[in-house]
Formats: sequence, structure tokens, C-alpha cells
Amino acid sequence: MILSLPVADLLILALSLQGFILSGILLYSARKIKSNRWISLLILCISLEAVTPYILQIAYSHSFTAISYILFPVNLALGPLIYFYTRSLIFGDEGLPNKTYLYFLPLLIGLKHQLIWLFYTSGLLAIPFIQGLYFKTAVQNLLFAYSNRFIFLSMASMLIYMVISYRMIAQTTVDKDAPIAKIEDIKWLKKMLQLLFALLVLWVLTIIVKTIFNTSWEHSILFIPAIAFVHWLGFKAYARQAHMVPAEVEIYNKPAANISYFSTTELAEYSTLIYKLMNEERLYLDPLLKLDDIAAKLRLPVKHVSHLLNQHVGKNFNDFINSYRVDEAKLKLADPSLNHFTIAAIAYDCGFNSLPTFQRCFKQFTGLTPSQYQNTLKLSVNQSKQ
Repeated sequence: MILSLPVADLLILALSLQGFILSGILLYSARKIKSNRWISLLILCISLEAVTPYILQIAYSHSFTAISYILFPVNLALGPLIYFYTRSLIFGDEGLPNKTYLYFLPLLIGLKHQLIWLFYTSGLLAIPFIQGLYFKTAVQNLLFAYSNRFIFLSMASMLIYMVISYRMIAQTTVDKDAPIAKIEDIKWLKKMLQLLFALLVLWVLTIIVKTIFNTSWEHSILFIPAIAFVHWLGFKAYARQAHMVPAEVEIYNKPAANISYFSTTELAEYSTLIYKLMNEERLYLDPLLKLDDIAAKLRLPVKHVSHLLNQHVGKNFNDFINSYRVDEAKLKLADPSLNHFTIAAIAYDCGFNSLPTFQRCFKQFTGLTPSQYQNTLKLSVNQSKQ
């Protein structure tokens, strides 16, 4: 069945209105379910993008051009919102990066109308240098000519964030004690991203169709399924969470997943390599050794190496390195040929950069101070001689 354009427009406007209402409901529910604020903003942005051409058309037909200074494209917000929803759902608010607003700075690229308004109302165009710059052909084309470059940039941003989010979900194992709604939402995230990818493909196809055939109905082809999708997105999320009791809500908002950056084969490979760096290259003897140095040796991101140590080796970086240094110190303290060395000299020779740190770590791993350990060895030797 082929919808006539007016019917399609009416459908988009009706669905967009419902999208705004649904976004408000989810934003209100974010008081309890923290991750809902991101999905609420995602629905709001898609609904706003769908309805903006109609708002501008009505505004221009009534000579109300000031509306163009308020509205601006929010395409570049879609990717970060998908990413933050994924992180917030899986890891809770603790999993969100610092200064999240930096991820939305690319939105400034879409503020062309606002920039034009600023030039004309601030008196900047009276300055000869700015006037000459403003009326350059390249600047005029950038500000006034239609270009697909902004759209392609939005698509690329969305695709990159979707791939990162999809990998995050694929590498996640959910705690069995997590609420059923949380488990279902994390499973559902993968399906959501698959549908978003289908919408992205449809977006590319509408651009191609518009370029080749110079049509005017590609907006309807894209946004009718897009708005239908976000309705499904919001209602499914809200329905799953509506019947949770306060105790489940509290657990839902906490990190309820562990993430693994390695396959089983990679895990065995990198575990072997990290032990090789310690046993053969003896990196632990370097008192300035940092996690970054091991990551560089393994050619892995720092957070992957940290995860490898914490989740699979069972020690954090400091404990892992210091355990090797203490083992080295035990060998030196037991070597009679090194009796003329002080405990401090042995500590520094084993990679420790301070005597108090050495003494604390030595007792942590052996239950004895270095002096007690030495005395125990001497006593054992004397008893064996008798």
C-alpha cells in the first residue's frame, strides 16, 4: 500500500507528538531508573528530527523565521546517547565517563542559523576583517548551501558509537542475581542496536534515492519506521520496569555485569605473555614500572591489561608486581653471599623505591618482616648444623 504524502506527514506528526510524551514519561521514570534518561533523550532527538521540517515550514509560511534560531540538527547526539544508554544500563552511573558533555560538542557544527543570526545582530559584520571573511565564497557555501557532509558525519558518528556499544554488550556477562528486568534489558540492547543499524542503512538509502531521483518523500520513508521504532523502544523499556519493587530498582541501578575483553584463546595467550614479561624479562626490577609499560609491551589498551590482572590473574597491578619483587627479595635474603648488603639495599635492588613500602609488602605476602624472615633463615641453618 502506498501512502500519499499528506497522510504520511500526518502520521509522522502524530507519532512525533506521542514520542515527546513518551520521552517525558521515561525522563520522569529516570528518578528511579537512572539509565532511562538516556533513552528518553534518544526518543526526544529522533522525534524532534522527524518534526523539525514541518515546524520550519509552518514558521516560514507565517514569516516567523526566528524559529530557525531555536531549532538545530541533533543528529550528532544520537551516537553518544546510544553509547551512554548502553554504559549506564550495564555498568550503572559509575560506568559513565567523566565530562560526558564533551561527547556532545560536535552538535555545535549544526548551529549554522544561530551563527548567521549572531553575525547580523551583534554588529560583528561591521568589522572589516570579519565582513571580508563572512562574504568569502567558501564561508557562504558552508553557511547557506545544502550539503550531505553533515549528514554523512552524523551517520559515521552513529555507526562508530553503535559498534562500540555492540562490542560492549557482546563482552558482557550478567550476574545471575540481577533483576529479571535488568537481564532482559541487556539482552534486548543487542536487538535494539541491530534495528538501529537497519535504520542507519535505510537512512543511507534515502540519501541515495534523493540524490539520484530528486524526490521529496524520503523524509517519510525514513521517519515513519524510525518513530515507530522509538515507540517500541520506549514502551518495551517502560513496561519491563513498571512492576519492579523498590529493592529491585536499587539493584537495577547498580553495576550488574562483568565484562571480558578477551576470548578464551586470547586470555590464555595474554596470560602467558604477561607471566613471560615477569619471569624472563623481569620487568618488576624497574622501580618506575607502570601499568602503561606492560600495556605497551603487550600492545593492548591499559584498561584491558588492568582487567586481565584483576579478573583473571586475581591481583591488581601493584600486588602483582610487588609479589614478584618480594619473591626476589626472599631469594636475596636467603643468599649467604649477600649478607653484607643491608635490607634497604636489597629492597632497592628488587625494584622497590622505598624501604617502608618494601617492609609493608614483604609482611603482606609472607606474614613476616624482612628482619624476622632473615632471623628465621639463620635459625633454620643453625638447627640444621646441630
